[in-house]
Amino acid sequence: IDLGRNDVGRVARVGSVQVTDRMVIERYSHVMHIVSNVVGRLRPGLSALDVLRATFPAGTLSGAPKVRSMEIIDELEPVKRGVYA
Repeated sequence: IDLGRNDVGRVARVGSVQVTDRMVIERYSHVMHIVSNVVGRLRPGLSALDVLRATFPAGTLSGAPKVRSMEIIDELEPVKRGVYA
């Protein structure tokens, strides 16, 4: 959740980041996911493209610090992930 709040906080108005759902279990046919939703109000002057740049890949999938985590993933995994998250 903290990684999601950090990602959203990069482009959100100060004080607007909120967790609307916390650790809700979503069940599917072969897997269950723990899901939290993080929302915020976009800072003036920023666009949807700025949101994508700040939040993908999601820190909740890559780890933190994000850039170094992605470098380690790239070094260790034999097949490139491509676009994910």
